[in-house]
Amino acid sequence: MFEKTNNSALSVQVQDLTRTFQGKNPRKSVITANDNISFTIPRGEIFGLLGPNGAGKTTLVHQLLGLLKPTSGSIVVEGVDVVKNPEQAKKLFGFLPQTSIPLRGLEVQQALHYTGRLRGQTENDTRRQVSNLVEELGMQQYASRPVHRLSGGMLRLVNFGMALMGQPMVLVLDEPTNELDPHNRRLVWDTLTRLNREQGLTCILVTHNVFEAERVIQRVAVMQNGRFIALGTPGALKARMGGKIRLEFTLKDEETLALSELDRLKNLGDLEEVRSGQFRLYVPAQEVSSVNIAISFLGLERLDDFRVAPPSLEDVYLEIGRTENTLAKASNEEATRV
Repeated sequence: MFEKTNNSALSVQVQDLTRTFQGKNPRKSVITANDNISFTIPRGEIFGLLGPNGAGKTTLVHQLLGLLKPTSGSIVVEGVDVVKNPEQAKKLFGFLPQTSIPLRGLEVQQALHYTGRLRGQTENDTRRQVSNLVEELGMQQYASRPVHRLSGGMLRLVNFGMALMGQPMVLVLDEPTNELDPHNRRLVWDTLTRLNREQGLTCILVTHNVFEAERVIQRVAVMQNGRFIALGTPGALKARMGGKIRLEFTLKDEETLALSELDRLKNLGDLEEVRSGQFRLYVPAQEVSSVNIAISFLGLERLDDFRVAPPSLEDVYLEIGRTENTLAKASNEEATRV
């Protein structure tokens, strides 16, 4: 069922969406990439789509864009039935795919200009938007440079600008900050935030970089195995962590933790080794003194870095995924016994 929202205020409406593919393995003739998904996106919302590789995110996005027909279900974007009118629906979107758009031979400002004109902008509007984007994205010194001579990061920034040309009603960004340095990543998020605030731009953001995306996402869906396993605001999803706080610490290169120290940390809270020498300890907020105890017995002289923070959206994403995997494993074991 759709979420209870005024239809006139909706940008995207997806109902009972399923997409299957014929599998190559004879034992599994049908692969379900999207499994009976229903959701809505209000106009002016930045909607995050998170999930591991193979979760079904790309398949879902391609259906929204009218590039792939669903096996069953409906998609309506800005009043357009995407399944029945995919060509009309494509005009509504600005799309930044994961892979760079080939533009060999064009200069940066030409690539932006041609994109605007192809999307139906007038010459004056196109020139104005190109000028604004070149300035806002800090591309003045690259404006006349051939696109194929740009670094990977600058090409990504140009592709982001192209997705904005023509002022689309819905912007779809797939891993928009891939290959970008910290300065340009900030530029992308700041530009997206400004367009959302000033123009009410609706955006669907597909990313693995949960930590960065948390700055702009207003509501988020977590996908796994072709389904939505969580949907809500970042604050609502964080509440699922039960008010825990996180101690994140990194040992110096020559330091290791003895088994007795690991056991002691596990007695204080939930301990996770992120990678060799880097750990996260989650403790209930009412037991914040456990953080001080942990730092005290570890000793500051052994730590390369540490920080204390409330749960992030990344923590929630990982926790939801672990829970879903545990439930799926238990279900499979039960089915095997039966």
